Amino acid sequence: MNIVIVGGCGFIGRHLSEKLREDPENRITVFDRSHPSALGSNGAIRYVQGAFKDNRFDDLVTGADLVVHLVSTSVPGSARAASKEIHANLIPSVELFEACVRRGVGCIVFLSSGGAVYGGSARKPNRESDLPDPINTYGLQKVLIEASLREITHGSGTRHQIIRLSNPYGPGQNPKGPLGLVTKLVYMALNHEAVHIFGDGSVMRDFIYIQDAIHAILDVMRFGEPDTIYNIGCGVGTTVAQVVETIGRVLPETVLITHNPARTVDVPYSVLNIEKYRRISTLPGFIPLDEGIRKTYDYFKDQQQ
Repeated sequence: MNIVIVGGCGFIGRHLSEKLREDPENRITVFDRSHPSALGSNGAIRYVQGAFKDNRFDDLVTGADLVVHLVSTSVPGSARAASKEIHANLIPSVELFEACVRRGVGCIVFLSSGGAVYGGSARKPNRESDLPDPINTYGLQKVLIEASLREITHGSGTRHQIIRLSNPYGPGQNPKGPLGLVTKLVYMALNHEAVHIFGDGSVMRDFIYIQDAIHAILDVMRFGEPDTIYNIGCGVGTTVAQVVETIGRVLPETVLITHNPARTVDVPYSVLNIEKYRRISTLPGFIPLDEGIRKTYDYFKDQQQ
């Protein structure tokens, strides 16, 4: 297939493009603001540099069978005005989707949020059929982009799939970036830095190792129904306090903890019901949190040597 990955230089995009290039029949174009030289040479992947909000997408998506939209200019823990989120994320996404329909793209896959979209007020694993209830602007823009994708592709020859991903972590994630709680905590423990926890550690998340997340995304692309939504996660909730306890138990490091005030933008409970995904899954089993922590630790340890 001819595949375009928008935002393909990020954590998920790099893992996804590398997996897709294992099939010699795939022709992959990665669009991102990052300069290709920063990623090293890779003849199997064509890199196009550009700004998401200032781009005209027709040339980029012409001839594409599949377009994967991974871009987000903000993170769940940030507090931004709704107008900024709409201008930075929603409007360029609408322009991308419209270009895909004009150019006859076969399918658009949009990576949404498995946490910020639902809101977590129900304190139960969320199904795809649950009504969105975002409590921050990050979740709001994801909901608006999902709705725009459905409306723009409706009645056209372009199909779509929406993937609501939980909290991926693991090798290749920036431990000093704003995302990836497990990755950040493992890195901080390795470097004997104080681990900063917002609130009392009772915030619950559905953590998934990056290898499993990519496998599940590809399952949806290959075997999932068109024009629908899939939750992807482990389907198991783990509190921040439990993550810290697991790190202290499985790693040969002393975990130093400091507590900061809780943030109003943090969804208190985010666990996904993944029954729909399980019906198409080829994943033999999810990597347990303790094993994923060890793998992430070994990755950072090897980088230091």
